[in-house]
Amino acid sequence: MLGPALHGRPSALDGRTLTWTADAAGELLERLERGVGDSKAPMMTNLRQNLDGASREAKLLAVELLFLQSLPLAHEVKSLRVKRARVAEAASWVEPPIELPEELYEGMTDHGVIRDRTAEFNWTIWDHLKWLCRFVAHVDSQSTATINEALADPLKFHELAAATPEDQPALRRSIEYLVWPSYFEPVVADVERQEIRDAFASLVGGAKGDTDEDITADIHRIRLHLDEQAGQRIDWYARQLVSQWRKVGDPGRRSWLLRTHHDNADLLAAWVAEEKATLDVEHLRALTAGVTAGVVQHAVDEDYKHLGYVEREDTKTAVFAFLTVMKPGDLTLYQHAGRVRVGVVLGEPEHHEDNRRIRRKVRWFDDSYAIPELPRHAQRQLSTPGIIVDVTRVIQALQELLPVEAETDGEDEAPPTTVVEVIQQGFRPLTEEFAASLHMDLEPLKEIAELLEENRQLVLYGPPGTGKTYLAKHLAAELAGDHTDERVKLVQFHPSYAYEDFFEGYRPDKTDDGQVSFKLVAGPLRRLAEEAAKPENAHKPYFLIIDEMNRANLAKVFGELYFLLEYRDDRIYLQYSPNEPFSLPDNLYIIGTMNTADRSIAMMDAAIRRRFAFIELHPKEEPIRGTLRRYLEARGLDTLNADLLDALNDAIDDWDRDLMIGPSYFMKNAARNPTGLRRIWKYELMPLLEEHYHGQLNRAQLEERFGLDQLLGRLAAR
Repeated sequence: MLGPALHGRPSALDGRTLTWTADAAGELLERLERGVGDSKAPMMTNLRQNLDGASREAKLLAVELLFLQSLPLAHEVKSLRVKRARVAEAASWVEPPIELPEELYEGMTDHGVIRDRTAEFNWTIWDHLKWLCRFVAHVDSQSTATINEALADPLKFHELAAATPEDQPALRRSIEYLVWPSYFEPVVADVERQEIRDAFASLVGGAKGDTDEDITADIHRIRLHLDEQAGQRIDWYARQLVSQWRKVGDPGRRSWLLRTHHDNADLLAAWVAEEKATLDVEHLRALTAGVTAGVVQHAVDEDYKHLGYVEREDTKTAVFAFLTVMKPGDLTLYQHAGRVRVGVVLGEPEHHEDNRRIRRKVRWFDDSYAIPELPRHAQRQLSTPGIIVDVTRVIQALQELLPVEAETDGEDEAPPTTVVEVIQQGFRPLTEEFAASLHMDLEPLKEIAELLEENRQLVLYGPPGTGKTYLAKHLAAELAGDHTDERVKLVQFHPSYAYEDFFEGYRPDKTDDGQVSFKLVAGPLRRLAEEAAKPENAHKPYFLIIDEMNRANLAKVFGELYFLLEYRDDRIYLQYSPNEPFSLPDNLYIIGTMNTADRSIAMMDAAIRRRFAFIELHPKEEPIRGTLRRYLEARGLDTLNADLLDALNDAIDDWDRDLMIGPSYFMKNAARNPTGLRRIWKYELMPLLEEHYHGQLNRAQLEERFGLDQLLGRLAAR
């Protein structure tokens, strides 16, 4: 399509109409600049209204430009079929309608021009069509010699395209690639071009510079080098190559909460009307886009000495985010009068004329939403203090607020051909079959599940051998409906376990140059909480099992997290992450286990007791009572061991009930034969009882009271 157009020949769509002319482009541009009749209507509806009564040349040019804007890039959006349908619909408006030749689409899914880091192609179609009109008019104004030079030299073509008024860099780069794929790359996002160049520049003797032309030349040299090594043309987005240039931990598209001083209604109105967002930097020296955090910190500390520490820290975060971290395609939002408006970043940072503000182009969408209508996890993020707050954690909830035309084109997709298993919302119901697998009654298990769902954290406590950890693991897996350990994690406390092990702390790390440094490492609770807090996981229960919970110094391990155990709706600032508020998600459940034999449970403070429900698992109480007998009967084994367990626990005084023995000792394979049973009795049970009754009973008295032969004799005498 571009070949005939750039050579001034008739359109490739009908072979007779001249479309790439200043007159056709001017007519189409004038109609596009009328704006849209209904901002809430689909883009194609508005485009058709704007083209009503247009010449054949203008309508056919609109088809060509719509094709160039979207089709070469379609394989990275949800539906190539939807984009093809759009172009075909536009072609039907031409009089007489034209049929698009199938060969027009050949190779369209191989270009890979656009990736998920550039949202402009989905959210600025109208602006892109306008730029393409200006590009057509600009090309038509050039001499034949200039056009021929551009088609013979990629750098000349770049000069031609870049001279088009009101540059749209991402779209221009895609056109440059389509015309000169041997020189330009299918990488159009500024951030990705920079990352690729920086990652591989050392392979070609370093970078030439930081202008757009320099980066293009650097990437071209790098690709030629890598092509030679690979023996074929490389794909920048191949998994192995992406891992070398994309920064670790980069979440891709982010979302940002923006605030003005004193909730300035006039300034917010100007943001919407002028399609921008601004950051007040009245006292800050001029800083360039992409500035490092260290430079920002030094500049703010020097230029804002009149502010307190907290205000300076907020300013540092805001300036660094606005100048460096924020990228085109990111979502933005602001709050005003109890409502939220969402937009998308479309431009790089620019200094205002008076240097008192930095601005970015932002397309703000028309609808606003009442804050109480948002999901609760999103409402929490909106209460996070700060001038600019990274709220990427709730980006999925924000994307659901976008108008249809702002999202990728998945609305008309065919239903998926594969069957996706529906994930149970909340706890999976417990069944008789599950209770039977544990050899327990169902009702006590249901009560434990209901108590856990209500309180979100509980402790299973009891004597040794009562299956506390076993029950916690199997119950959590059943309630989660997940037996893969993805949503059920177990940690074991011990005397040296600390907050840094459990939640987060600094750990030694080796840098690339071999030096030792320290980095902040998340512990099991933080990792699981972050996973559970993801919007797509909001309906899935997650479980953290803390085994031997009473063996650690709980006040030291939980630290400020004590507060969140009781107040799940609130957030706190953490020891090692003071600028990042943290909350425990509602769908994270904690099950602790405690052994009462060491008596340390009695030493627990009131704070932990108030925050956990305590459920006793005792050999003489449900759901443990009768477990061994049901276990033996299910396997067709002699129930003598169940009688022995009952006799053993009957021999222990009621005031020593915490010393009674659980059934798991008798569920071992060794307990099925007399020899194995005697070994268990001699080397596991008697030493345990001897320790319990140290100073109270001598060995002979212990043997008389708890010995295997003595208990067997009593059973035989019944």
